[in-house]
Amino acid sequence: MERTETCGTLTFPDEVDLSNGAAILAQAGELLDAGVPALILDLSSCTFCDSNGLHVITHSQMRATELGVPMWVVLPPRGIVRRVSEVAGLQRRVAIAPDVATAREALAATARR
Repeated sequence: MERTETCGTLTFPDEVDLSNGAAILAQAGELLDAGVPALILDLSSCTFCDSNGLHVITHSQMRATELGVPMWVVLPPRGIVRRVSEVAGLQRRVAIAPDVATAREALAATARR
């Protein structure tokens, strides 16, 4: 977990499943409860993500929306995590970026509006 003046970034572990999904969701909640102005969920190093990971993302998005906090999700360019997110239609629900730098740039552009 990283928190700066402009956003909070939560880096997901290599694998997200039943064993750690609740803890990751709690960390996202901590960042949002701490009042971060924006949230980035970084799955760029994640190699496995089941429905628990999708739950973390969608629940975090709902909470961020309630708080008026913009959120971006960083996905690996290919692999099972990308495929699972595509099949689940995640791109219709959350903003997706190819890397953290791009997500931060998008958030900065949004803040300037």
